[in-house]
Amino acid sequence: MQIQEREKREFFLAHIEKQPPTQGLPIGQFKISCPDCQSQRKNKADRPLSVKIESDRLVFHCHHCGERGSVFTNKTINFNNLERPVKAAPNIKNIPPNHLSGQAADWLKQRGIDPVIADKAGAILNQKNNKPVIGFPYLTDGNVDAVKWRSANGAKTFWWEGKASRLWGQQIFDPDLPILDGIIITEGELDCLAVQNAFAGHMNIQCYSVPNGAPSKISENRVAPEEEGRFKFIWEERDKFKSQTKIILATDADKCGDLLAAELSRRLNAGRCTRVSYGTHKDANELLMADGSEAVRESIINATPMPLHGLNDISSYHEEFQRLYDQGVPRGISTGYTSVDKLFKLTTSSLVVISGWPSEGKSAWLDSLIVNVGRSTGLKTCFCSFEKPPAMHSALLSQVLIGKSFFSDGSGPRMTQSEKDWAASWIKDHILFQDYRSDELPTIEKILEKAEGAVMRGCRILVIDPFNFIHAKSIDTDFISSVLTKIQLFCRHYDVLCLFVSHPAKPSYRDGKRPLVGGLDVAGSMHWFSKCDVGLTIRKIDDERPEDGNCELIAWKVRWGWCGKTGKVSLIFDPRTGRYSEVQGDIEDEDFDWSL
Repeated sequence: MQIQEREKREFFLAHIEKQPPTQGLPIGQFKISCPDCQSQRKNKADRPLSVKIESDRLVFHCHHCGERGSVFTNKTINFNNLERPVKAAPNIKNIPPNHLSGQAADWLKQRGIDPVIADKAGAILNQKNNKPVIGFPYLTDGNVDAVKWRSANGAKTFWWEGKASRLWGQQIFDPDLPILDGIIITEGELDCLAVQNAFAGHMNIQCYSVPNGAPSKISENRVAPEEEGRFKFIWEERDKFKSQTKIILATDADKCGDLLAAELSRRLNAGRCTRVSYGTHKDANELLMADGSEAVRESIINATPMPLHGLNDISSYHEEFQRLYDQGVPRGISTGYTSVDKLFKLTTSSLVVISGWPSEGKSAWLDSLIVNVGRSTGLKTCFCSFEKPPAMHSALLSQVLIGKSFFSDGSGPRMTQSEKDWAASWIKDHILFQDYRSDELPTIEKILEKAEGAVMRGCRILVIDPFNFIHAKSIDTDFISSVLTKIQLFCRHYDVLCLFVSHPAKPSYRDGKRPLVGGLDVAGSMHWFSKCDVGLTIRKIDDERPEDGNCELIAWKVRWGWCGKTGKVSLIFDPRTGRYSEVQGDIEDEDFDWSL
């Protein structure tokens, strides 16, 4: 194709934007027709053009004619009809009376559950369309806001009236019986009834079921971000969990049940969580039917602690150990910049320190990074940004999201009201802000306490910006060491990534220029270098040729070789939008699966 390089890129971009799989430029990898050679192919159904779309550019390669290149898209979102519909409040019809005899009651008896206990626990035994059903009303402050129905005739059919964000189960209390320490969480309502049935007449228990079962989608061996809605009940029921010293996880004995138990223990503090084993059986109801009430009681009482970072043998890490053997090391989380990904990728359970001279772009790069990660993976972030009030910070994040100025300052196109509203909606779904505008002092303990609440609400990333706002009676090398250790332990305990900004020490000028900030230049202590997993510096550079980059990202430490390497990369910063982009050129993407 005898046309200039720029025209070629525009030609391919126009073609890619028109193809159904890549219309709107969604992030991901695709295989489509090639505009250059498809008409010459005998096999018209073949799709030889591999395309990888990222947050601000795409890479393409045709396996037939060999055309390849990269295009910086500067794409914007189509905001037409993006307003979220306002959902009407659920209209829960009158709850029908319980029929403690009949087909539904008989079906429960076949499963070892006394209908009278089911009634006391809050279940509804009735009929719908002349078929036996069981209903599970979900309450908020005593009012029914959702009912989950299931068939009671052997068919496993479920449907909802309303939407639940609380636990299910009413407690049955007998003042003459002892109380079991802790709260029991099951994967389903029938398992909750099975446990209630097993303990009836023996002990008082607190037993509840999660509303939506176990997650089924996994990403990087973790719950996928799109499954986040299943866990809203944790925050809604935070007072119920907060008072417990022991949480007994009675989830199913399968892959999804394991994933649910792992995610619950991560969010609720694994140190107080135990896991029930049903032997050869799948769940509590199956164990009740096979071996009786005593076996269910023993399984609950003898639940074993979740593995902790303490004193364990290798059996506590069997699954993780086997996964490393089968799948290798984690691939990491893309930064959204191919050139940066070649230096390093992000991983949870790790601490990243970012330094650099004031006003050289540390916070701006973090905002751009968080938006990239949120848009490509759905991961949520908790910001502890002392220098940015939440409203102003939201405005800056909006600029990165939309690619236009938030303010009417005449510097360029301003985002529209609908674009601003869409950005606000995205920020609401992906960002939480720690706010210290009151008299509350931001100690490291208070920051991590709020971060625990953010973990309960689904956050996997914590940003602390900057260190020198953290309150302490005195700041010395021992204090810095203690802060970094607490953050490292927090990251590993909750499987969270922490991005921590710290300023360098006062510079000693060389030839009238400030020196490059390295890991040993961060103010206060060498611990900044020794205790971080990844160490970065952001600095401005001469912009005589802006197209070659006006800033540099330097990686001065990467602890794990599989995570990356030290080095530097040039980036282009747009102060009007707060966006960072890569230096233009055909970028070969070593991680792209060209076999697609």
